[in-house]
Amino acid sequence: MNDQNFLKRVKEVINSNLSDENFGVNELSHKMGLSRSQLFRKLKQVTNSSASTLIRDLRLEEAEKLLKEENEFTISEIAYKVGFSSPSYFNKCFNDKYGCAPGEHVKKESLINNSIIEDKEKKDVSIKKILYPAVAIALLIVLLIIIGKKRNTTVYSSPTQEASIAVLPFLDLSPDSNREYLAMGITDAIILELSKINNLRVISRGSAEYAQDSIKHYPKIAQALNIKLILEGSVVCSNDSLRVNAQLIEALPEEKHLWAKKYEQASLDIFKLTSNISQSVAKEIQPVLASSTANDPVTAPPAIADLYLKANHLWQQQSPQSLKAAVALLNQSMQIDSSYAPAYCLLAECYISLNKFIRNNEEKLKNRQAGRAAIDQALDKAIQLDGSLAEVYITKGNILGKFDYNWEGMRQLVEMGLQLNPNNTLGYIALCQYYLVKGNLSKSLETAMKAEALDPLNPRTCSMVAQCYTFAGKYEKAIEQYTYVLDMFPSYGFAWDGIGYAHYMMGNKQKALESWTELHRFIGNDDLVSYYEKESFDKSIAYWLNNTTSGEKLYCSNPVIIAMVHLFINDSEGAMEYIEFAYKYKDLDLPLTILLPNFKSLYGNPRFRAIAEQIGVTFAESHH
Repeated sequence: MNDQNFLKRVKEVINSNLSDENFGVNELSHKMGLSRSQLFRKLKQVTNSSASTLIRDLRLEEAEKLLKEENEFTISEIAYKVGFSSPSYFNKCFNDKYGCAPGEHVKKESLINNSIIEDKEKKDVSIKKILYPAVAIALLIVLLIIIGKKRNTTVYSSPTQEASIAVLPFLDLSPDSNREYLAMGITDAIILELSKINNLRVISRGSAEYAQDSIKHYPKIAQALNIKLILEGSVVCSNDSLRVNAQLIEALPEEKHLWAKKYEQASLDIFKLTSNISQSVAKEIQPVLASSTANDPVTAPPAIADLYLKANHLWQQQSPQSLKAAVALLNQSMQIDSSYAPAYCLLAECYISLNKFIRNNEEKLKNRQAGRAAIDQALDKAIQLDGSLAEVYITKGNILGKFDYNWEGMRQLVEMGLQLNPNNTLGYIALCQYYLVKGNLSKSLETAMKAEALDPLNPRTCSMVAQCYTFAGKYEKAIEQYTYVLDMFPSYGFAWDGIGYAHYMMGNKQKALESWTELHRFIGNDDLVSYYEKESFDKSIAYWLNNTTSGEKLYCSNPVIIAMVHLFINDSEGAMEYIEFAYKYKDLDLPLTILLPNFKSLYGNPRFRAIAEQIGVTFAESHH
């Protein structure tokens, strides 16, 4: 397809979907059979414009035609007819394109038709064309001077009232398709920098990414995330340069574009670039900046930065292959330069994650014991190099709690991390687990809700809230929360499992079995699904236990989960055998799982109480 036919086809697709406010770049690329990056490059070549700009322009052109026609539509109605979900944003875009508001444009057209255009209007337009760019350039120069004087460790003063922002994952538009890790790394670095601002709630990237992919429109994204500000952008990386476009949008109460800027510099100086971007955004959020007395953080040389970002991208994929590749890259970076603290913290996280993929309990314990020294060494080195990294203290705290049952040490370290970065979701999840283990159910729910506020579209954080309701015996609330999770993520197994447990504790075994059937349907245990669909609850549980504790299927290798299921059939002795097995192999799920309400039947068992005491578990009043 030649360029003209391509452009004609693109316009046909857009025009046929103008009234659909949900039609955007993703939908256009899908209908054209191209990826977003391919579509961007092709349109840039043919029109020197982006897909989003072309969609907006065609909508505005159709709106102008409707304004010229004699009809009964209001300006707001026209905005909706051409696919704008916000009349205020329509007015803003129309003014940008045509130099006046839609209502003024109607009057101007009338004057043109009557050949009555005053010279003053022409002069005003000319002055605007000259004056506005000049003012913008002057402001940009002032902003650059201010930013240039700031240190990387700028600490921002508290806004008069809490602000909230989501950083949408930056779009990779580089010619080299292997640079996605760079766009994600820049996104993460900006989120981390913004998290240093006092009283600014920064949404985690996972929730922002889900909202960007599934919701699309800024006001709706803002409502879903309960935020007001949105930062979005794109990254173009070539062999000798790096260009980042960023814009800040106030999505609520009315959509308003606050700020936009383009950054371009040597491609290898990644961390300096992200610092510049985040400080510029911080200036828009909080005009008054306080000088910092902290030490400058250790920054990575260019080669280390590239290896670290690649490793971080691989770690987030959470597969055995990606984790091993990440460890190799981090070790390679440390051979080049051993002074970059975040690399050691990430190495520790990789070792921890790798352990989860080992099914044999004996092998898992040996791997954890062997890896513990490497994890401790990496975290201690990270703190030695840079004591301001929140994630180091939070990771170290998690290790103390889950590996050593040192819950007070865990709490102290996690709280230190949250002081450094009060927007760290994992820190609140760790504190929630601490409060559960110590029997403080109300405090555990409070901290779980803080994690959810920072990551509201993440199934893990939302399910943590549901789990707290379960621990407290509030099963209806737990089911409501898990249902909310499944509305967003229908295949999220933990939620299906949690709903099943809540139904079981409410005495509804059939609904519990139906939920667990869905769980195994998504896991792919087809023979188990077939059995569950035709047999009773009791027979199904017996069948699961038989195929878990013997035979080839081994549906579950987690001993503490097997102990819990033994209690479903009132087999206390079988449950105790697997609890002791879990304790022997220091199963990481043991402390929290035995707090589940159906373990109450074991509270009078001396063997059970002895293990609970050894692992530092305190049962809440509602558990007795």
